[in-house]
Amino acid sequence: MKNVIKFIRETSILKTLYINLKYCSFMSAIKLPILIRRHTKLLKTNGKIIFDCPIKTGLIRYGSSLLGSRDIKYSRAIWEVNGTLIVKGAITIGQGSKICIGENAILTIGDNLTITGETTIICYKQIIIGNDCTISWDVLIMDTDFHHIMDYEGNIINSPKPIIIGNHVWIGCRNTILKNVKISDNVIVAANSVITKSINESNVVVGGSGRKQEIVKRNVFWKS
Repeated sequence: MKNVIKFIRETSILKTLYINLKYCSFMSAIKLPILIRRHTKLLKTNGKIIFDCPIKTGLIRYGSSLLGSRDIKYSRAIWEVNGTLIVKGAITIGQGSKICIGENAILTIGDNLTITGETTIICYKQIIIGNDCTISWDVLIMDTDFHHIMDYEGNIINSPKPIIIGNHVWIGCRNTILKNVKISDNVIVAANSVITKSINESNVVVGGSGRKQEIVKRNVFWKS
């Protein structure tokens, strides 16, 4: 009974029905694999979702309350999907988060991803997130600079480039992950970092910003 009450209290029935019927076949939609929380804005729904996993209720929980006190007010979660979202398992995305997938772009999310809240993922080319990852609050993951920078011959020199995040990666709060970055498995990204270079070692803590990005500690493990 408590689960039913919580579902009714936190879920927008109309938005949940709409988005499931929009992205899924009728037989899949009636299982409600996508649950949309109240106060989530469905800004654009022109893209598609590919479920590379068994379909079940609540596979994607979007805008969930994960940040503690209900008295704290957060911004609205935003869904803006013009490209392709590939889902490989359970995903929980906290309140105030924003997913933006540009046309012809592909965002792939592995099994058991948790995003605490107030986090933004902007995908204009390709972003891959592995299995068993945790992303804390106020994180920006972005594979584009948005505005073009050109040389004197008119060639674009800052095109979008992929981001690949491995399995069992913990990205701490207030981090920025920029384009053309690959993060190996079992990495911890320390809070308040700006990651502009690939992290090729596993089981490390990485922190810092830009040229000051460095491995802080090696041979570490973490539990969710």
